[in-house]
Amino acid sequence: MAQSTTSATGARAWLMCRSIRMGEVLHSGSMCGRFVASTPVSTLASVFDADVGEVDLRPSWNVAPTSRIVGIRDVGGTRRIDTFVWGLRPAWRQSAGALSVLINARAESVTEKPSFRNLVAGHRCVLPMTGYYEWLTTREAKRKIPYFISRRDGLPLAVAALWDAADADSGGHPRACVITVSANPRLAEIHDRMPAVLSGDALTAWLGADTAGAVAVLASSCDGVLEPVEVSTKVNSVRNNDPTNIDAVAGQLPDTLFD
Repeated sequence: MAQSTTSATGARAWLMCRSIRMGEVLHSGSMCGRFVASTPVSTLASVFDADVGEVDLRPSWNVAPTSRIVGIRDVGGTRRIDTFVWGLRPAWRQSAGALSVLINARAESVTEKPSFRNLVAGHRCVLPMTGYYEWLTTREAKRKIPYFISRRDGLPLAVAALWDAADADSGGHPRACVITVSANPRLAEIHDRMPAVLSGDALTAWLGADTAGAVAVLASSCDGVLEPVEVSTKVNSVRNNDPTNIDAVAGQLPDTLFD
């Protein structure tokens, strides 16, 4: 997946992904960006053993790029939850009026790409998510069908991310982008990329001081941990933001997709 960009002025751009044919399914060529952040901050603090900084965000069932989000980073040896803005603005887009941001980065090239390599050493964080959305298109449906992907055990996902300093347009909050890896076999039936979801020792390593050890854990694929559920196409619009977004629906896809 190439570095994904989006504009603060166009929600539709996130769904206008180039499609490539793969069997009976057309997979979007870049990973679209939308997730759910409905877990209370107090619960996140308990699950991730973190202190809470300045955070005052409402639950969201349709988080889009350039939104304010919750992130966790190591501050002096202590995990702390703070407010971030989703989307990095790299140096080459710092000119006045530049609205495009980078919402994700490939793990395979994160230490090489100019936009990310300087952040890997000391600007690693995780973005807690209740789950995330991914879309696919079938020949039969000829339209994008959303899936909500979350942990089977109901715990929030800890997604590897990079952060950068606040700028004039981020409201004083640091910026962050999601790191993606190759999807595990089950999720690859929907999309060939997925967020780098961490847990246990991998999470500790990512937030730790050893850069080489942190990058090494990005290869994990979370086989058997995540479960995709087909949801309503109403999530395609960022205007629709309520708990029913993640209710399971049926009949939008062929029954054979996950056979």
